[in-house]
Amino acid sequence: MTRRGTARREPESTRDRLIEAAVEVFLAVGYDGARVQDIARKAGVTTGAIYAHFRDKADLLVKAFGTHGVNAVEAVLLSNTDLPVASLLRALSEIVVEGELDPAEMLLLDATVAARREPELREQLTGAIGQRAAVLTAMIERARKERVVADDVSTEAVVRFLLILGFGSIITRSLGLAPPDHEAWTRLVGRLLSGVAANGP
Repeated sequence: MTRRGTARREPESTRDRLIEAAVEVFLAVGYDGARVQDIARKAGVTTGAIYAHFRDKADLLVKAFGTHGVNAVEAVLLSNTDLPVASLLRALSEIVVEGELDPAEMLLLDATVAARREPELREQLTGAIGQRAAVLTAMIERARKERVVADDVSTEAVVRFLLILGFGSIITRSLGLAPPDHEAWTRLVGRLLSGVAANGP
């Protein structure tokens, strides 16, 4: 019984080690410079173990930034679901304009650049981003039911705006640009929220 339980957990442990190793290698040398041999060596496994869990290096990169930690946007969405939707939106807008990039965001930035040259990676990234968009869509639809978002405001447009805000923030923070004045930013966010609110103008 114990042996069967151990065998059942082993693939997950190997997969986790590969993801952790991939994160270290990708962050150290970038996607293009990373070799599956180096990732396997750092994880203490053979290259065959990589292909037993992932289709290729592109698939490993997507899984790495998708499962290594929870990025700033997802942290708001997943750990504060009991907050009013308006508070979630405001917190989301505040988080994405300041602070250092976390490993998942750095991987996403690197993957986005690499995806321009690798169609398969681009397809996988589109799917991963689509999953994030689905979370945002559910949040906006909940806001509409709570009469926080007006019926004539497009959910798709709001989701795209938030994605653009998130990606733009990754780029500006990666360059070390200073965030806007906190009070001014909060005031702007308040005006944007009032524009989509059910009781707005």
